[in-house]
Amino acid sequence: MKKMILTALVAVASLTVSAQIWVGGEVGFNTWKESNPSLKGNHFTVAPEIGYKLNDNLDVAVLIGYAHAKNGSDLFNFEIPAFENANGFELNPYLRYTFVKAGNFGFFVDGGFTYALLHMCGDNRSINAWELGLKPGISYGLSDKVTLVAHVGFAGYQYAKHHDWKRNEFGLGLDGNNISFGCYVNL
Repeated sequence: MKKMILTALVAVASLTVSAQIWVGGEVGFNTWKESNPSLKGNHFTVAPEIGYKLNDNLDVAVLIGYAHAKNGSDLFNFEIPAFENANGFELNPYLRYTFVKAGNFGFFVDGGFTYALLHMCGDNRSINAWELGLKPGISYGLSDKVTLVAHVGFAGYQYAKHHDWKRNEFGLGLDGNNISFGCYVNL
């Protein structure tokens, strides 16, 4: 009898915990070229994430991303020296606060710290980059299980260093250059 009660308690506890966990992320690809046919490039990013709902308005989550770019000057929205080929990894723990809910829509802000290790192919050194800031966004619940999410902009500080080159940037950007889309599944 004790085993049955214990098993039932574990089952109920696991259902309660799993209802608060969500997984998802973002995938992106873009390609570009200029009037000179030799000036072209592309960029691919995959960024899965997992989160835990602390209450109706507060989530804690972590994003782990990978990016590859050919002919560019930015990776994970970090402005870096021009490169032919580059790979990058990022780790971004963050806290999400949803400040307004209206029907299926939610308006939130993610506050977090990102560390990125960016490697330019053909170079023996890597770029260490990090940022601390806020990313506003909007969510739309398609169902109890599936939510679409969009981030627009960034407000905060970025730092990157490579060889003797380094970049410090502080600012607020709510323009179309920092838009990302994702999808989450509530477990």
